Amino acid sequence: MVELSTTNARVRAHFEGEGSPYVATDEPNNGADTVVDGEVRTHVVTGDGTNIVDLSAAARLGHEVTVVHNGGANTPKLSFDDANFVGTGPGDLTSAGATATVKNVDGSPSGWVVTGTGGA
Repeated sequence: MVELSTTNARVRAHFEGEGSPYVATDEPNNGADTVVDGEVRTHVVTGDGTNIVDLSAAARLGHEVTVVHNGGANTPKLSFDDANFVGTGPGDLTSAGATATVKNVDGSPSGWVVTGTGGA
């Protein structure tokens, strides 16, 4: 008999846990960009001042990423460059727990759309 809870725990740990290739954390310096890697699905940022979210390395057709504001220093704010989006990008994330989920619709660095946002 297969123990589903053990298998489920292993799968969840792979996709969501410590060391998962799909979850990244970043603590950029004040004013520095935070770069989302190509395989990441959840990008958690502890900001410092204003940090720009750089999605160019993650640009591939159908790729979806959730950016999570994890607090930080100097009134942290995560910003998105509207040039990366079809239309406009999400508003600035200014409080811990705020999220923005974006999806690439054409495989290009400027092909992102907003699929969801959330608050703390």
